[in-house]
Amino acid sequence: MTILRRSLLATPALLAAPALAQGWSPDRPIRILVPYTPGAINDTLARLIGERLGDVLGQHGLVENRPGASGSLAIAATAQAAPDGQLIAVANTANLAMNPFLFANTGYDPRQDLTPLAVCARVMNALVVPAASPFRTLAQLVEQARATPGKLSYASSGAGSSPHLAAELFKHRTGTDIAHVPYRGSAPGLADLIAGRLDFSIDNLPNTLPHVEGGRLRALAVTGSERDPAMPDVPTFQEAGFPGYEVYVWFGFVGPGRLPAAIRDRLGAAIIRIATGAETAERIRRAGATVWTRDPAQFTALLGQELEKWGTVIRAANLRIE
Repeated sequence: MTILRRSLLATPALLAAPALAQGWSPDRPIRILVPYTPGAINDTLARLIGERLGDVLGQHGLVENRPGASGSLAIAATAQAAPDGQLIAVANTANLAMNPFLFANTGYDPRQDLTPLAVCARVMNALVVPAASPFRTLAQLVEQARATPGKLSYASSGAGSSPHLAAELFKHRTGTDIAHVPYRGSAPGLADLIAGRLDFSIDNLPNTLPHVEGGRLRALAVTGSERDPAMPDVPTFQEAGFPGYEVYVWFGFVGPGRLPAAIRDRLGAAIIRIATGAETAERIRRAGATVWTRDPAQFTALLGQELEKWGTVIRAANLRIE
């Protein structure tokens, strides 16, 4: 049974959740901060959830894009907001589990200054090479990287981005030395990759899939625990001979720290209810993501696991962004 199907089947239980029945209700529209510019998957999710909040809570969501500091600006503003449920943010793996190790001061401690509300979706990455690349398998790429340290190069959407850290984890696990070429976003990096100026990239599936389907890039592996339905012929890293490498970028909503439990639980249940509704779930799927939900307690546990994982990778690679 797929994650999406399981989520949809769970909807009746969510509709009856006690957290939605009693307690806190917002008295004005809820502001939703987005750490990036319009068009990113964070922005899409914020708008999908925001437009339906009124159906569940009686007040709709007002989306406000606040890019800057590799996504940290919006999250810091959320951490500093009043804990009244009127301001939340949509965050991802990079904002919460990577940036605290990459930057000297993000303006927030994800464990102390934020309240996890709900995870609603995730995407896996794909390792892609130019269509004309000589590498047909992941093993061939790794063999060449080991034979010629520092000669191969990979593109990322910026220093400290999730594609950057996914590649650093790959290097860490394979014991390879590969040059990093950061770009301002995925599009220019993938354009240079398509042109053959770099050797590979490990980028989010929604960014790479159109180029793979168009024959401009070749996917060698996906970073999930199982193959993605959009690329059924592309193996996972484990299937390709590299077990233990798994990367998802998940997307969740957070509020300020010290958010009262009644507000936390009602917001979290509302977000999950909306995300697992048939229409919204289909729109999330069309955006290239998979509906994948975690309630406040599960989100808190996930965050702890991810902080440990990415902290280890970042410290091992001696990465720091000033």
